Amino acid sequence: MDIDIIDEDTALRELYQEIIKISGFNVISHACAEDYITHTESKSCTSTNIAIITDVRMPGKSGCELIDYVKENNPKQKFVVMTGAPQDADIKDTKACFYVQKPVSMDKLLAVSTLLSSCTIAGNYDLAPACKLISDLDSFGIHDWKCPNR
Repeated sequence: MDIDIIDEDTALRELYQEIIKISGFNVISHACAEDYITHTESKSCTSTNIAIITDVRMPGKSGCELIDYVKENNPKQKFVVMTGAPQDADIKDTKACFYVQKPVSMDKLLAVSTLLSSCTIAGNYDLAPACKLISDLDSFGIHDWKCPNR
């Protein structure tokens, strides 16, 4: 199974890609939301991803706009929202599994990947307390987070 990463910052995108690959996942990275959309609409795209990790602020479509677009066709898609400025992020209606502040540590990224995999493969939705602990919810001003896939 794949994890898709969408971030315009090439250095961070490549670093996050390598970290997640350590966990044994296939990782496909994209520089912007439009690149991701083009990839998924291509006939060569046959992979099933377990999650999309997206930056909030990017040229073109924002991460939040990407989430809205994807959820129109796939409401159960799991997302990780990340940004370097969570206090400025307009994410009030975004339903993500995780909210993380950039730069993301290797340990946090590995923990997020592992929990997403466990949730997807085993269907273990009782992981919400662990997900809540790993997320940077306070930094995003989120005080009433609930697992979006329950």
